[in-house]
Amino acid sequence: MNRFKNKNSFIDLFIKDNKTMTNKLNTHFNSIGNNALKNAETTIGIIEELTLQNSKGNLKSNNNSIYTLLGVKNGSGIISQIKSYDSLNEITIKRKIVVNKLILPKAELNHLIEVEKKPTPKTKKEKKETTTEKKQVVEMDNAFNKSNESVKNNAIKTTANNVVFPFIFLASQDVKNYAFENGKVKINTRNLAKKVCQDVFGFNKDKADVGFMYCNLTMLTKLAKAVLFSVNIIDTTQTTETVEDLEDAVAEINKGDLDETKAKNIVKSISSMLDYLDKNNGFDAILQIENHIFKLEEYGQAKAELTNNVRKQTNNSKNYTIIGSYACEFNHTKDLEVNTFDELESKFNKTFAIK
Repeated sequence: MNRFKNKNSFIDLFIKDNKTMTNKLNTHFNSIGNNALKNAETTIGIIEELTLQNSKGNLKSNNNSIYTLLGVKNGSGIISQIKSYDSLNEITIKRKIVVNKLILPKAELNHLIEVEKKPTPKTKKEKKETTTEKKQVVEMDNAFNKSNESVKNNAIKTTANNVVFPFIFLASQDVKNYAFENGKVKINTRNLAKKVCQDVFGFNKDKADVGFMYCNLTMLTKLAKAVLFSVNIIDTTQTTETVEDLEDAVAEINKGDLDETKAKNIVKSISSMLDYLDKNNGFDAILQIENHIFKLEEYGQAKAELTNNVRKQTNNSKNYTIIGSYACEFNHTKDLEVNTFDELESKFNKTFAIK
């Protein structure tokens, strides 16, 4: 029997097959999304276990506890201690210490601890073996397994880093102010500052009487940083994240060949950034960009070629420089060699005896 005996049955089968493929895609994508939520819940589970062991006094490794590593006597001293750090580097160092000396050892993951190893000199035997380059049997899935192991280890280390500050925050709180429940954490908001409640939970304490609120991992991490970090650290962190996002965008746009559309997008982005610097009096940064433009080799040579033609045809009687789209006649230039606008003003006035 002909499977496609009429046009309608063929169309129905095509729609059915296409729908099946679409459903498979939908299942795969939703699986990724669900796994992300599951991973977040698992991370909350790690924070819960750390918090539970700490409350029982069992969270120690080589006599190190969260309190000794932070240099405090108990949980009540944690917030003031962390807020005293005024540089992002201090925060990062403290996070690494907690991960390497407490969390990974307690989880029996010592092999993932980052240790700076000094290279040891090779013995004569090792040198000989390196020179002869002994052949090894490499299994077909060797690289595959090594890559999988690397992915697994990186995920574990990333998770260990991510749980540090949520755990430290909970260690600073009275046990009555939080509770774990089905992959979430209930937080008593009555003890939190008005700005923290507004930024993390989105409500105004002056207008709403709110008790406990649920937190997923993202909210708990944001809450921990809002409570523990100084304003200066929070601002620095946000600036760092913005710069990193900008660097990623620049790296992406620099890929491949330059075309008209890409050039227009680059110009639009740079113009927007320059407008931002100008409106916020970022004159030092604008000056550095301006200096950089004059140091561009290909562009500079192309402009010099234009002005050289005029100079040659007039036997050096007309000497021009091009600034933007302006042709300016000059007899000489003076390089003030400065990087900030204050230095520019000072050196300019001094050079030309401005009183």
